[in-house]
Amino acid sequence: MSQSLLNNFRGILLGPVISQQIIGQKPPKLNWEISNEKIIIDLIQNETISPKTCQTIMSKNEQITSGELILKVLPLIIFFHETEHLLSEQLETIKNHTNLNQQLIQDVVLFRQIINLIFEDKKDLLPSLEKVQTLLNNQTPLTELKRQFRQKTILDSNHLLLSLYCFAKTPDNFKLSILQASQFNHLPILAITAALSGAYNGYSGITIPWRLTMSLNNEDNSKEQQITKLWAKWAGVDDPLKTMRPIETQVINPVRINNR
Repeated sequence: MSQSLLNNFRGILLGPVISQQIIGQKPPKLNWEISNEKIIIDLIQNETISPKTCQTIMSKNEQITSGELILKVLPLIIFFHETEHLLSEQLETIKNHTNLNQQLIQDVVLFRQIINLIFEDKKDLLPSLEKVQTLLNNQTPLTELKRQFRQKTILDSNHLLLSLYCFAKTPDNFKLSILQASQFNHLPILAITAALSGAYNGYSGITIPWRLTMSLNNEDNSKEQQITKLWAKWAGVDDPLKTMRPIETQVINPVRINNR
């Protein structure tokens, strides 16, 4: 189970990167990626977030949406996906060093619930979001949602709702979920949808041509290694390479027939 979660860890952290490279035409590194890297380093080294990293997430005077916060603290969410109170402790640490409000914290905790259900392979992924279930039950078309949520301020306050809608319409298809999310032309919705679908389908569930956008340069190799180390820290594995050996082909000795 823990090794399969490495696939989910990679999916949730690399899915947003791949989606914005495909749909966003490879923009420069975003601030949520930088926060992710710093948080991963903190967790690998000390299993907790540092005050310096807290200030990277947001400044005292900065305003941030729940969707942006979710993206910035994705490594915290997956590292503490089993333990809400430990995640809440980390969020309180961020709150003590930033301008984080309680509503933002509640949205991150809700997202953790959904990720935990995904990792536990539960089918009911919408525990507290009746609006999403209503949209799906009524088969509300994407064009209608685009009409209702066309203003940026409305999009900003409904990142999780719209991302869950795009994911839940086609949960088994990363590509279709991303293409649906791209219709809103709003990067946080695209990235959160990718995180949800990446968590659900794993990195291996992302279509191969899209995975190939992760080029084999030093930066992408370093990102992959960091995610593996994060999973190893979570799993309590001293040497992750020992648990990641390729499946070896066993040679079966031919049966010797006694002709005498």
